[in-house]
Parts: sequence; C-alpha cells; structure tokens
Amino acid sequence: MNQKVVWENEERFGCEHLSIIKEEENFSARGTIIYVEGDESNAHIVEYKVDLDANWFTKKLTIMVDEHNSLKLTSDGKGNWFENDGQVIDKLKGAIDIDISATPFSNSLPINRMNWVLNQEEHFEMVYISIPSLEVKKVPQSYKYLNNNGKLRYFKYRSYDYETIICVDEQGLVIDYPNLFRRIW
Repeated sequence: MNQKVVWENEERFGCEHLSIIKEEENFSARGTIIYVEGDESNAHIVEYKVDLDANWFTKKLTIMVDEHNSLKLTSDGKGNWFENDGQVIDKLKGAIDIDISATPFSNSLPINRMNWVLNQEEHFEMVYISIPSLEVKKVPQSYKYLNNNGKLRYFKYRSYDYETIICVDEQGLVIDYPNLFRRIW
C-alpha cells in the first residue's frame, strides 16, 4: 500500500495531507495538518510520523506542533509504551493503538488490524494525544462493523458518550467522519 489522501477538517478551518508507504513488511504514515482553532491568530501546523509493523501495530510515533512542541513515543505492540529516553509510561499500560485528536488516520489502526465480520464489535484502549497540547491519556473506544457498500465499509465508532458512523475505503482510510473530517482526495 502506497497511498496519499487529503482530508478537510469540517469542525475547524483546515486540512491534512497523509502519505502511507509500505517499507518491506512495515508501514510508515506521515501527516501534515494545518488548522485554525478559534481565530486566525491561533493557527497550527502539526506534523506526525507513525511507524507500524505489518499488522498495523504502532511501533513509534513522533509529533511536532508548530515546529517547537514535540512528542516521541515507542511501543512494543503489546500495550507497553515508552518515552524517548526509554522510561515506561505506566498510565498507558494496556493501550495498543494511538488516537491523535486532529486526524482521522488514527481510526485506520484498529480497523486495519482486525479481520472484521458484519456486526462484530471490538473494544480498545487507545493512547489519546490531544492536539495542540500533546497531553497523553488512555481512553476506551469501540468499533462495530455495520455494513458495506461495494468497497466502502461503515463502522459505529464510540468513545465514552460520543458515537458516530464512519465510512472507510478498502484500505481502511476514512472517507467520511461526520461533522469532523471528509476526504477530498
């Protein structure tokens, strides 16, 4: 899979360019997000890179916000997370996937890791990264495979009291995340 997509941010003025490249047995995803939070004096640029193994488990994450605030995390893919200096991050124990608040790409990780059948529901613990603060916490999320329409698949996504129906393509990349993100290319 070598693919490029562009999402429009429907909640705030902005967009994202994502490039996914298969490197031997692994994947590398690079995203650049530009958005305005509130007024034009609060514009942000976010660049991230996620290194994934062949089964879509996150191995390494690097995020840079506004060219000066950064976060680097690594994972063993078994629910253990480490800071850049190798220190274990106990509060994230058990979380497998990441969820970067400013991108729909995060939804692709659990979706692409599972072999879904209709009406299957899976529960996950995610490493949620709030943008632009880079605050990190563990949050519960679930996905339920509702149906498909040709090459499109529909999932009910839920986190705490929030739920929505997201549409993904055959590569598990979001086409429509209602009122938040819409793929334009």
